[in-house]
Amino acid sequence: MPVLTIDNRVIEVPQGTNVLEAAKMLEIYIPHLCFHEGLGAVGSCRLCAVKFLDGPVKGVQMSCMVQAQDGMVVSTIDQEAQEMRRHVMEWLMMNHPHDCPVCDTGGECPLQEMTQAAGHAVRRYRGTKRTWQNQDLGPFVHQEMNRCIRCYRCVRTYQDVCGGTDFGALGARQRVVFGRFREGRLESPFSGNLIDVCPTGVFTDKVFRFKARHWDLQEAPSVCPSCSLGCAIVPGARYHEMARVRAGVHPEINGHFICDRGRFAFSFTNLAQRPRLPLVNHKPVPWLEALNKLQADIDETITNFGPESIAFVGSNRASLESNTLLRFWAERLGIKNVLFESHPQRDLAARVVAARLGQHACSLKDVRKSDLIILVGADPLNEAPMSALAIRQAVLSGAHAAVIDPRPVVVPFEAEHLVCRMEQLEAVLKGLSAGDFSVFENAERQVLEGLFRRLQQARNPVLMGGADFLGGGGVDLLLAAAGELSAGGNRPCGAMLFLSGPNSYGGALLSQESPIFDEIVKQALEGKLKILVCLENDFLNNYPEPGLAETARSHLSLLAVIDYVPSASAASADIFLPSAAPAEQEGVFVNNEGRMQAFRKVLVPGIPLREIGHGSYPPRVFGSGQASDQPREAREILASVLGMEASCQAVRSRIERAERCFAGLSDLEPESGGLHVSGFLTDLPQKKIFPGPHLAEKYLALVPINDFFGSSLLAAFSDTLQPLGLEPHILLHPRTAGLWRVSTGEKVRLVCEQGNFEVRIKTASGMSEGTVFLPHLRNTTVGLFVPGGSPVPCTLEKLE
Repeated sequence: MPVLTIDNRVIEVPQGTNVLEAAKMLEIYIPHLCFHEGLGAVGSCRLCAVKFLDGPVKGVQMSCMVQAQDGMVVSTIDQEAQEMRRHVMEWLMMNHPHDCPVCDTGGECPLQEMTQAAGHAVRRYRGTKRTWQNQDLGPFVHQEMNRCIRCYRCVRTYQDVCGGTDFGALGARQRVVFGRFREGRLESPFSGNLIDVCPTGVFTDKVFRFKARHWDLQEAPSVCPSCSLGCAIVPGARYHEMARVRAGVHPEINGHFICDRGRFAFSFTNLAQRPRLPLVNHKPVPWLEALNKLQADIDETITNFGPESIAFVGSNRASLESNTLLRFWAERLGIKNVLFESHPQRDLAARVVAARLGQHACSLKDVRKSDLIILVGADPLNEAPMSALAIRQAVLSGAHAAVIDPRPVVVPFEAEHLVCRMEQLEAVLKGLSAGDFSVFENAERQVLEGLFRRLQQARNPVLMGGADFLGGGGVDLLLAAAGELSAGGNRPCGAMLFLSGPNSYGGALLSQESPIFDEIVKQALEGKLKILVCLENDFLNNYPEPGLAETARSHLSLLAVIDYVPSASAASADIFLPSAAPAEQEGVFVNNEGRMQAFRKVLVPGIPLREIGHGSYPPRVFGSGQASDQPREAREILASVLGMEASCQAVRSRIERAERCFAGLSDLEPESGGLHVSGFLTDLPQKKIFPGPHLAEKYLALVPINDFFGSSLLAAFSDTLQPLGLEPHILLHPRTAGLWRVSTGEKVRLVCEQGNFEVRIKTASGMSEGTVFLPHLRNTTVGLFVPGGSPVPCTLEKLE
């Protein structure tokens, strides 16, 4: 490792470290604007000039462009270097509008900081400033082009990191502008990263615009609840209102970036319709009365019908602490019906992962270093968005990627696509394990055999699958294939499964000897189940057969729901207890690789000031303005029922003593990188269905699939996403559309046993024929079709 001297201080740094980074390790901060840890160096701003006094490099150079070498002697305070930085800063500021007082980036603006650091204080240029017309880039990103200093961070992020194609640099020399060829919403699902990387306020958060200065925000490190990856985020709040979310830094998972769903789907916390008071029979009551009523009804039911007449259902979006306390409560009452997922296939898939992932677990950092990634039944952009960027980085570094799927999977990287039928996925996974693809046609067999040879030769292969599409049986086969491919012992084959929620893995670990929700529904329909207690679980919308779930609900004597969104189950509850949203609590999520990650509370639950003051800021009357019975953290609610200390530390210590797989939980800190669970699930239900269509020829197979924004429960209750105006549509192969005499863009009637639905047709050639793929859009007419169930027979009719 090279040893160099910077400002008379000696440091040894890893090979490949540039001088700018080496100085930062010594807490010597060299002014810079174009360099970003997540992007690397291009030397476009010319601001990081330093003087090399001795060694292999001499003279004034850009510190970000020079790698550290043995014997270098560097001065950051040399007069020649300081003078160059001052001149460069003056040139960069020549056309700047100096509008810091009205800029949303003011106070956290690198340009402000670097202007001072470079010694520029007096404006000497008196000529006409160059100005630009701003573009409307959609509902999320606001542009103020006049602030630009041409660091190219935005283009490098949007195109190089995120794979976007509709945004870039236009013009030449002093006339370069960054935007779209025509105005319109940015198409990339990672467009919000422009806000984080821009150092000058050209791109700001339109949702957060003019709401607060950053120093007024309450912020804390947190974990994104939008998918199972567990990306690091930093939510910000003010006046009991979530104001924004920005990307946190986690080298093992998301690096420096996050997706737009994780960034903008946060306003469910501020929702005016959010239930904030305990309800009994839909009437507000004090907390104590609601809790006493629930406990009394449970005690009476156990006395009359036994503990088998009650079921507790946790959630993949409830914290590990809350889910575990729910299990403790069930154990105290002798209740065996306790589970943590109301969607049977998702539950089975998560349990298989918790039981068998083991040494095959890999992080997104491992994916970025992989040389072969094969996706089987996985849609990374819609199911785990940041995994798509990890695969993209691997491909840009020389890896080969292959997508095997019946859906028209769109990815932001070059990949080999093999379209197969749903029922062929099982044969694909078995073939990857044994190398036998004899059941396939010649062309398909050649592709699969080629991939198998690549798998045997690869140094760091990774298999990826989606729990919704593969189900428990498919996940089991994928992990079996990873095991066979690792059998030689020379190198392990990694595996990554996309689960349904931020704590699916944690819930699966707690599901030892738990039933699946099919059995709970059956017991309710038979009249054996009297009480159902749901912890942050909307079973009426999550269960793949909503009609059956509604019927089961009608047979219950009591439905109790603890939740923070006005879901269908919450609206139907006999007893409702309002819980804190993720940003309003502290806790732990276990991500899809089995990594426990802690997050802190950002704000105290309460009605946003804009609601109390009817939109008037600041308040005209001093006072708390809050009702006394506001939402409580689910952990605190359950701890009070159990009569135990409710602090996070106390609960984690108790969990650690009771469940050895969570060793180290009590010492877990936010921003620590997380800690992998040390155990695995040992009991698996026998029912592991591999879904596939078996329909008469006169029908099409209707298969619900995930949508980037539309499928997320939290996004469905986020007002910030309403401008998107998602419209129900179906995806058809062009030949299938021709057979049914329909065309792309046309509205048709989708007819199935669930009813008739008007949808618009979109055609895609990269998908299987004879199948109708229906993106799951909550809060629309097709919201009842949940991904992960069995295919539904359907037909198409033209509208008159």
